[in-house]
Amino acid sequence: MKDVTHTPLFESIMVGEIDGHPYDLHNDFQCIKIQLDPTDKKLQLRFTNDDFKIIVEFHQATITNFTIHPEKTTDSGTLDQFYRGRFKYNNNLHEMTAQGKYYYYLSLLEKDAIELFAKSVTLSLSRLNS
Repeated sequence: MKDVTHTPLFESIMVGEIDGHPYDLHNDFQCIKIQLDPTDKKLQLRFTNDDFKIIVEFHQATITNFTIHPEKTTDSGTLDQFYRGRFKYNNNLHEMTAQGKYYYYLSLLEKDAIELFAKSVTLSLSRLNS
């Protein structure tokens, strides 16, 4: 498991290493599932390729923008951007809320996008079918 909660501002979270295994969510994986658990306030995105799955979990999540276009193409599951950014509050830019949540931006090809606050973000990698 990899904790990406404190990734530097505007640095891409799409490429890296989890437990010694390199990953590239843009070029090597497709998003096959997006699931929100309102009870646990957890947003989960599931990515797969031929061999592995990566689960991205946002804990204590509050979604502020959710734009999904129902017409899907072969590229619609491709992650285009994923980073921690700033948000505007009282006409000022902030990195963290008073509750200790950070702001994350995700966009997929075909103009799908999610923006949210989360207390922590983790990525876990496992073999497909495990």
